[in-house]
Amino acid sequence: MIASDPLNIALSDCLAYPRLSVPMAEHRRRHPDNPIRLHEQRLEDQHRGLLAGAFEAGLCQSPAAPEGIEVRPVWRDALALAVSAHHPLLAFASVSLEQAADHPWIALDGRDCVGYCGQIDSLLTAAGVVPLAVTTATSFGLMMTLVAAGYGVCLAPAARIEGHRALGVVQRPLQEGALMLTTYFLSRRNTDSTRLEPFFQALQASA
Repeated sequence: MIASDPLNIALSDCLAYPRLSVPMAEHRRRHPDNPIRLHEQRLEDQHRGLLAGAFEAGLCQSPAAPEGIEVRPVWRDALALAVSAHHPLLAFASVSLEQAADHPWIALDGRDCVGYCGQIDSLLTAAGVVPLAVTTATSFGLMMTLVAAGYGVCLAPAARIEGHRALGVVQRPLQEGALMLTTYFLSRRNTDSTRLEPFFQALQASA
């Protein structure tokens, strides 16, 4: 059987990580003639590519999109505080955002991770919290490396923090309760969704 043209999926906000392997494998098992090709892009380039037809769909963490792009939530992840294995905040069973902000803070670069940073900034603003000293990282892996080395703390999805435990990163739940980070599925409006829907459903099933 001759394979169809691939589904070109754009990824923004440092979303190229192992969690995608489960829905991709399930989609490949059920639809072997519809291969998926991933492309890491800044959000503005993802938007342009979707409108131009270079990508069939995209994943990001910003609900804002230009006219002509449909945005649907696909995942919601509980956030936790990531700290090094020897951090003084480990003396507490849970940590408030105000406590965390008194320590050096690691954040993702707002140019590369617009949606991620926007959601985190909104949560901090709603809590009336402003971190005193902020270092930016250009990737999630670098952010975890800096946390593991004791250069600061950060907010991140609890499941992703757990994946870096071997590096020396430990999580603490937040006293504010279940703060969530939403991931969105983007596609061009009025596009034939026949090839896209199975992948969207696989993503939802893995949530």
